[in-house]
Amino acid sequence: MATMMIHVDFTITQRDLFRVNLEVANLRLAGACVAVALVVGSLIWFFWLIDDLHILLQLSPLFIGAPLMAIVGQVLRLHVYCRQFIKNLPESQRRAQYLFQENAEGYDITWGRSFSHILWQDLMTVIEKRNYFLIYHNKFEARILLKSGFHQQSDIPLFRQIVDSQLGTKARLLADSGS
Repeated sequence: MATMMIHVDFTITQRDLFRVNLEVANLRLAGACVAVALVVGSLIWFFWLIDDLHILLQLSPLFIGAPLMAIVGQVLRLHVYCRQFIKNLPESQRRAQYLFQENAEGYDITWGRSFSHILWQDLMTVIEKRNYFLIYHNKFEARILLKSGFHQQSDIPLFRQIVDSQLGTKARLLADSGS
C-alpha cells in the first residue's frame, strides 16, 4: 500500500500574518474591552452616586477616547509589527513548503534554502482555525500552515487524521466540514 503524502506550499504575506496575529490577539483585546467597560461603568456609577453629572458629562469624551485609542493602538502596533516582519524577511524565506507523510515520525519543512525535519513528539500542539493551522513548537513559537497552500483541498481531512493520530489530545482540530 502506498504511503499518502500531503504537500503544502504557500508564500506568507503581510495580510496573512496580520490576520493570524489579530485572531490570536482577539481574546486579549476582548478582555481589555471588558475591563474598560467595567472601569467606565464604575466611574459613571460613582458620578451618578455623588450626583455630579456635570463633571461626568465633561469627562465623558475620556471614557470613550482613551479606551478607543488604547485598543486601536494595539491593533495598529500589531499591523506595524507584521509589516516590519515581512519587510525584513528575505523573499526566499516567505515561501514555505511542508511535506507530511501518513505514517512518518515527523514532517519536513523547507523555507528559503533551509530544510528541517520536525518530529511529532517535539510539538506542543496543533490548533486548527477556519483558514489555517497553527503548529506550536513551544509556548512562544508557532508556524502558520495556510489551508490555501494545500495542493488539494481533499488533503485537509487527511492532514487532520495524521495530526490526530500523532498528537491525540494535543491537537485541537475543527470537525471535518468539507473545507
